[in-house]
Amino acid sequence: MSVVNRGDSFRRRRSRSNSLLPVEGVGVPPLLRSPATPAIPATQDHETYRVAMLGARGVGKSALISQFMTSECINAYDRQRDIPKEQSVSIMLNGEESELQFVNISNTKELENGEPCAALVMMYSVVDKASFLKAEQDLQRLQEIGMLRNRAVIMVGTKVDLARSRAISTQDGKCLACTYKAKFIEISVGINHNVDELLVGILTQIRLKATLTEREGGAHWYKNRGVVRASMKARQMFTWIFGREDSKFKNCENLNVA
Repeated sequence: MSVVNRGDSFRRRRSRSNSLLPVEGVGVPPLLRSPATPAIPATQDHETYRVAMLGARGVGKSALISQFMTSECINAYDRQRDIPKEQSVSIMLNGEESELQFVNISNTKELENGEPCAALVMMYSVVDKASFLKAEQDLQRLQEIGMLRNRAVIMVGTKVDLARSRAISTQDGKCLACTYKAKFIEISVGINHNVDELLVGILTQIRLKATLTEREGGAHWYKNRGVVRASMKARQMFTWIFGREDSKFKNCENLNVA
């Protein structure tokens, strides 16, 4: 496994001189350092989106939000102290500026009673089965009250660098994500693996979901989660037996498509 530091490609809101630029032929736009430019006036219009970060205690929500703020690797396994509950990063993607406001959410009740969010990032640790079960319970609860409709939903497995202690397989993570029509990605804040890809994917999914909702008036929603889960388990078994991944599973990991 190789880790490439692509440079300071995004900053806190006070600095807007860097851009996220797509490269033709590459699925995920890489983060590139751009020359410094004058700060964008505060009066210039740009879209602002709230992103709810959910998950059990210890899955790395605060560490991930902190890593979003910088391209330098932080010590993810040090306890994160004095970190604001909300942090924002302003990025330029495909020539359009947007601001993402990341909110660390303790539980689904807090999400229900808080301000609306454009995206939900459901996190669990691949070395902690209890955190995976909590993520499943939270997704079920949010689906029952309609909070997964017309929102970008991304399921994130963290701490993949701790491979020897893994308790949740990648296939199990994808199966749960597909059940709730969510996207899926595994990351490691500890080695800054897939963090840039997740940041780009969150904004991309928000924009795609907004376009889809406007065009179709909301996506089709499954009524019976049990039937859908059984279908996903069957697809998962097909993958194990024949060694070929189902197309729905593959699409689940592509954060650049709806």
